[in-house]
Amino acid sequence: MFFVVGVSQTSQIKLLTLKLAGFICLSSIIGVNAQQVLEERPVPLDTSYLESQNELEDYILDTGDELNIEFVNAPELNGVFRIDEQGEIYFKRIKSTYVRGLTIKELTQLIEERYKEFLVNSEVYIRINTYKSIRVSVRGEVRAPGVIRLPAYISTDVKTSLDVLETTQLSLDSNINLSKRETNSSPLALSTNKNVNRNSNINSNNSIKRNNDYITTLSNAIQKAGGLTSYSDIGKLEITRDVPLGKGGGKKRAKINFLTYIENADASSDLRLFDGDDIFIPRLKKQDLTIIPKSILSGLSPRFVSVTIGGQIENPGRVMIPIEGSLSDAMNLTGPRKPLSGKIYLIRYNQDGSLLRKNIKYSAKASPGSERNPHLLAGDLITVKNSLLGKSSGTLKAITEPFVGIYATKELIETIGGK
Repeated sequence: MFFVVGVSQTSQIKLLTLKLAGFICLSSIIGVNAQQVLEERPVPLDTSYLESQNELEDYILDTGDELNIEFVNAPELNGVFRIDEQGEIYFKRIKSTYVRGLTIKELTQLIEERYKEFLVNSEVYIRINTYKSIRVSVRGEVRAPGVIRLPAYISTDVKTSLDVLETTQLSLDSNINLSKRETNSSPLALSTNKNVNRNSNINSNNSIKRNNDYITTLSNAIQKAGGLTSYSDIGKLEITRDVPLGKGGGKKRAKINFLTYIENADASSDLRLFDGDDIFIPRLKKQDLTIIPKSILSGLSPRFVSVTIGGQIENPGRVMIPIEGSLSDAMNLTGPRKPLSGKIYLIRYNQDGSLLRKNIKYSAKASPGSERNPHLLAGDLITVKNSLLGKSSGTLKAITEPFVGIYATKELIETIGGK
């Protein structure tokens, strides 16, 4: 009985060993075959992948742009040409030529037409060598609206346009197009890339993937304008842009949902900006307290802003407070107030450019953002004034101080004379 059981166990062990060996061999064969399949089937790439994306098709030339112009059959005419302050370029043979407002395609056609008089084949190739700095207007619900200047992009390669593969389709509002040639749903091809310079006070925790690190974009303009507020309706942001003369001129408008940028670190809405763009951020009807934290993490808004405080305070000077910090934050960082201090005087420039001068009956117990403890903006000037009693005390001191000096001198003389 025991002998039979021992034989059965031995057979099972042998069978298990054979199965395990077979499984190992089969796994090796499958692995080798899979590797061969992967090696033998490379992903095909169409040659169209290498072609220019023509993202600068509507780029409008102006003062500061430098163009590399190559004449196919007349290399002696080749060169780098800068558009001067009058919007002109000086060419050999055809002299000064006004090019402001043209696109690359339109300028190419113009030059080829002008040189037909001198060349049998006047074919030319033009690429932008250095881009002009751009001026854009940022309006609406940002902390420092106005016209701002952003840095230029400088090309370091020989391509006729930037190597950008991602574009975005935008809904266009054609009501303001002077030429009436735009439709209500036309594509506005704009690149979605990272800009160059960030404000030193802006530190981003989110890593937002982009295609190019040298393009000035929408996020760059918002940063330069001081960042967002808790009333910024970035889900309905608008960009108005000039239309090239060859396409009828005028303007076109795009509405953009920029929420995906701060909520999902999605750079597809971070559009490239062109010179003359107008950016408008509407105001929410109700305050959204989640916008500021998200805009800080995405790098759109700074963590801290600088205000200046002086007067009857222990530590006057410039102080950094949180972006939506209140008067109590500044007072806590520079205080306490000196005895006999009075009201607080605030000077600031409003978003519309008007100057605000206001006396504040400050209360440390008042809630932030209230009338007695208002939110502060970057650049605010604050003075802690003297109270009426403090002013009276100062006046009395100024009046009596000379007499105190005279009396002290008299006492000193009498003391010396008595000795």
